[in-house]
Amino acid sequence: MAVLFNGPRMRDQRRLAGLSAAELAARIGRTTWCVYGIETGRMQPSLAVAAAAADALALPLESLLLDDLNEAA
Repeated sequence: MAVLFNGPRMRDQRRLAGLSAAELAARIGRTTWCVYGIETGRMQPSLAVAAAAADALALPLESLLLDDLNEAA
């Protein structure tokens, strides 16, 4: 079973945390455009970046993942 990062969920959680894309980018050591790319699904983050995003948002990594068989459709 493939597991993918859920960019829109990261965007929602970032907004709930009151962070701008630039603030999250600074916390995870990436550019704002990288954050936008992840949030829109144009790119999948590496495991290290995904984990850093989860940490920056004070969430377990699993909460930012989706099971492509159940949620991607």
